[in-house]
Amino acid sequence: MSLVIRDITKRFGGLVAVDGVNLEVQRGEIFSVIGPNGAGKTSLFNVLTGVYRPDCGTITWEGRRISRLAPESIARRGVARTFQNIRLFGAMTVFENVLVAQHSHASYSYLDAMFRTRRFHRQEHRIARKVMDLLDYFGFAEKAEELARNLPYGDQRRLEIARALALEPRLLLLDEPAAGMNPKETDVLRDFIRTIRDDFSLTILLIEHHMNMVMSLSDRVAVLDYGRKIAEGQPAEIRRNPAVIEAYLGASAIGAVTTDA
Repeated sequence: MSLVIRDITKRFGGLVAVDGVNLEVQRGEIFSVIGPNGAGKTSLFNVLTGVYRPDCGTITWEGRRISRLAPESIARRGVARTFQNIRLFGAMTVFENVLVAQHSHASYSYLDAMFRTRRFHRQEHRIARKVMDLLDYFGFAEKAEELARNLPYGDQRRLEIARALALEPRLLLLDEPAAGMNPKETDVLRDFIRTIRDDFSLTILLIEHHMNMVMSLSDRVAVLDYGRKIAEGQPAEIRRNPAVIEAYLGASAIGAVTTDA
């Protein structure tokens, strides 16, 4: 078991955004978390990555508890994420956006940086080479010096994934990576997520509203509604689960949908 979430709860005053959620994600899985707007999906991601501290419960990643750590400490343990709203550094180049993340693996000291020692130059060269290898993998090598804000929307989405992978994670959290994409772009992204899972030996936790993408990509799916997990299983099971149908379409749709299925 790679990721174990036990009884995680997060409150904001009287609002319970995440309510006693339990999840177990296996190494190498693509595991999706879905649910209506306001179901608590992004709040759960924020707890997982240290943006929020849970009010109760525990999160264990690769056998080590991470639920009370700061975001940078969680990232150093091999957890990276993207965001629902793109958060690139628009005034920085494509190369610099990825370089920021890759620099987390530099081990030279402040004195090395100040005096530009041989160790500093050796590591800077290694880091730059790794960044260019990653940009080449994503098809960005020829755009390395272009400002991130000038990229097309789909490329900005992929650059955010490239930046997350520069942290060299083992667990990658993708928060609505297909948001704003057309059906063709979504299909390309779905295949690409499978590819990076295999090529980078990742476990992937995904939030997504494109149901066709979720159902065709995921190994397993969990459904949140009002902060609580109401279902979990393989995509085919989730598709015909009455509680899921009610959460998305209302109680009156249950009979029609399950009959059609």
